[in-house]
Amino acid sequence: MSKDLEADDIRRAAIAHLFARKAQSVATVDLRERSSLCDWFVLANCQSEVQLQAILSGLRRDLRKDGVAALRTECAPGSRWGVLDFGVVIVHVFMKDAREHFSLERLWKDAPQEEAKPEDYPLPESHDQEETLDVGAESEETWS
Repeated sequence: MSKDLEADDIRRAAIAHLFARKAQSVATVDLRERSSLCDWFVLANCQSEVQLQAILSGLRRDLRKDGVAALRTECAPGSRWGVLDFGVVIVHVFMKDAREHFSLERLWKDAPQEEAKPEDYPLPESHDQEETLDVGAESEETWS
């Protein structure tokens, strides 16, 4: 599998799981020709700090089940922004005001960007929908 295909598979899986966990305003920033940090940023909004924690914990768990481990996670209590680093794909989940404040889309305005639509990113049939949507489950994560 090529690096680009692997990065695209991780990006698509992350977006599908974000939508399954009720994330909003999911968008991608293509950094392949612009940064050595990663190939893609995936950005999403959430409604509350509780949802932020649930989305990040769930997404980390979902992708780990798919064979993709997060290299690093960041989400301090009260930060209003969390990050999951999957190497070639970095997922940022924000409270709406934090996303507007930090405006990563504007920072990378020269990079191709796309607003994702839920219908374009269905979960694979192999995933148990009820398990994926269980945002009330106790978190196994310790955020730093």
